[in-house]
Amino acid sequence: MNLSDSWNYEQFDAEAQRLYEAGDFDQALGLLKEALTRYPDSVELLVSLGYTRLAREEYAWARAAFDGVLGIDPEHEEALAGLGDVLLKLGERAAAFQIFEGLVALGYDRDVELMLCVGRSLLREGLLRRAERFFRLALAADRESPDAALDLAFTFYRDGDTEAALFWSHEAVRLDPRFAEARALYGNVLYERGDFRGALRQLATIPVTDLADPIVAWRVVDLKRRLEDLPADAEELRPYLLALEELAPEPSAEERVLAEVEARANGLTAGPGTGQLDLFGRPPDASAVEVHRVRAPNGVVYEGDWDGIVRAMRNGSEEPGVSLADFMRNEAMRLQALTGIAVSWQTARAFLEDSARVGALEIER
Repeated sequence: MNLSDSWNYEQFDAEAQRLYEAGDFDQALGLLKEALTRYPDSVELLVSLGYTRLAREEYAWARAAFDGVLGIDPEHEEALAGLGDVLLKLGERAAAFQIFEGLVALGYDRDVELMLCVGRSLLREGLLRRAERFFRLALAADRESPDAALDLAFTFYRDGDTEAALFWSHEAVRLDPRFAEARALYGNVLYERGDFRGALRQLATIPVTDLADPIVAWRVVDLKRRLEDLPADAEELRPYLLALEELAPEPSAEERVLAEVEARANGLTAGPGTGQLDLFGRPPDASAVEVHRVRAPNGVVYEGDWDGIVRAMRNGSEEPGVSLADFMRNEAMRLQALTGIAVSWQTARAFLEDSARVGALEIER
């Protein structure tokens, strides 16, 4: 007999939530389907089903699940919040706004977690002013909520208001000094405002095991090398470099080939890259190689195919011994840290075109 044969609906729901939080949406969905064959009228299971469907981007199914809950309990707050999120995804913004405001009218503005949930749904859709309203409602309900303070900081950061982002991320850190995500945003804002020593103090305080963003790991390495004059192979940097490897691993040969195929499908490559040449062990057809010209900010001009240009840039850098993938990744992260714009590094052409897009170089041909 399976262990689940004796479970009640609460045990099914608890296990489904565990799977959901672990990111195993397929297993969670299967378990909820099984549970609902036994407990078809369980509101808790239907709510969990709705959020699992939502996470799987199955919006019509998620809507049906939340509608099922509201058919039983028209004022169920989690189902209303979930349905509002679904409606945002489906482009039915007016209906979503009406539902969210209805939650406030029902008195749920004192429910911190629910207000944060609604605010995050709005933030994901780029509805910054509406998101701010719900985060402020959450903060009004609990002035000591570091999550509400951080969500406000993220909202202002997304809007380009670094002054407000700095204030609220600092407030989140004050409320919870161990809140790694809050300290990461606070340090990143300091970095982008040019307070590099302040940024290093904040970012280096985060335990390496709590790092979730490769940009943070890269910035600690970058700042320690610049401000403390550490060599690239300093033992003090090793934990951060290992974290960087884990958070932004070098693609496998198969992933590089797939990236080349996808890039070619999108018109981003002119010919075979070195990853493909290495994989198949054959030289390129010289007549098929397109020659490009790239000008760096210091006036240096590089000519050749995309891979050759990146190789020449690497050879002239401070770390000519690193692999091309590591060079592109490190440069991409440096540019993203400076500009806030993501720079691709999986292929040489994508790296150079994105670098040109953020103003780091000029592609003349």
